[in-house]
Amino acid sequence: MAPGLIELERKFIPGPGIEERLQELGGTLEHQVTFRDTYYDNSELGLMRADYWLRQRENSGWELKCPGAAGVLGPHTKYIELTAEPAIVAQLCVPAQEKAPAKLIMYLQRFRPQDYQRLLEVNGSREKPQGTKHPDGILD
Repeated sequence: MAPGLIELERKFIPGPGIEERLQELGGTLEHQVTFRDTYYDNSELGLMRADYWLRQRENSGWELKCPGAAGVLGPHTKYIELTAEPAIVAQLCVPAQEKAPAKLIMYLQRFRPQDYQRLLEVNGSREKPQGTKHPDGILD
């Protein structure tokens, strides 16, 4: 959809005889489009429960519809529609923010490893200081 445009979608169930009535009023069927959407979620329906709708439209690609701005008044819902795969992935897989290691911890690790080791021993059963390394060298 072009920037600045608003898509208005109103769903309704036509009553019996509506097609004939439209023809009486001069309406004609210009064209008909049929497509198939395949929706994806996990077994706990986590996306659906969060009002996220991940689908792959036949011959059209991926789309994620997710809640838009909060507080929209009225009998409508505002959704953001993402169609670029990187944007969809970014929306669904928010990576945990990496914490920068504390300067003092880094200093102790590099230049005073015995003091750093003592610090770990003192903390023992408590959490390790922020920015400490696992034995495999990965920062917490």
